[in-house]
Amino acid sequence: MKIVKTDCIVLKKREIREADLQVTLFSKEYGKIMATAYGIRKSQKRNIVSLNPLNEVEIMLFQKNNYYVIKDVEIIKNFKNILKNIEKLEIALYVLDSIDKIYYTANENGNFFNKLVEILSFIDTLPYVKKGYKYYVVLSFLRRIMIEQGIYDIEEIISILINEKKENKKKYKEVMETLRTSSDIFEIQDRFEEYTNFVKKMVIIFENFINKNLQVELKIKKFIMEEFYGD
Repeated sequence: MKIVKTDCIVLKKREIREADLQVTLFSKEYGKIMATAYGIRKSQKRNIVSLNPLNEVEIMLFQKNNYYVIKDVEIIKNFKNILKNIEKLEIALYVLDSIDKIYYTANENGNFFNKLVEILSFIDTLPYVKKGYKYYVVLSFLRRIMIEQGIYDIEEIISILINEKKENKKKYKEVMETLRTSSDIFEIQDRFEEYTNFVKKMVIIFENFINKNLQVELKIKKFIMEEFYGD
């Protein structure tokens, strides 16, 4: 059994037995891994809060094949601004759930780990999140996933949009133009309110596209509940 050390994002945790935790981590060197923290729920020496979802941690593990036991953990960043804002939390929890469903255990993906930290840091530092922009952040994340997984086909996506309504292609171009012509986050958020329903539609199209191509089941309505299917 060897000792390994790596940076991770905590995706989820669950209690097992009387004092243990099973934790799902997305790590820089080893991809997604499952690890067990024995006795942490009764230990006064180990900080159980460090293994909360959304934390970026440096973790030391005992490894034997694909079996990991947590030896030590230290918080690097806890994205505290996300935890204080419901709109940011909705997006972040959807991101974590999507990573958990899409990535298999023990697949190395250091480049995407860095992107994930970048995405969460961006959400954390936003001054606020308006409704339309919230869906755009989700859309951008899904696009990144599609590129990373090699399934991003903009021609097919535009074809799906046009099949629903011809004006959708025009709206898509307008949304892209909004991002190209302004770097002011306040102005961009204000302008995106006009496209809220359209961006919602794009999120569903991207999500369905990912579900079909990767054989997963992402469900944004579990995380963003506000009349998502009402328009």
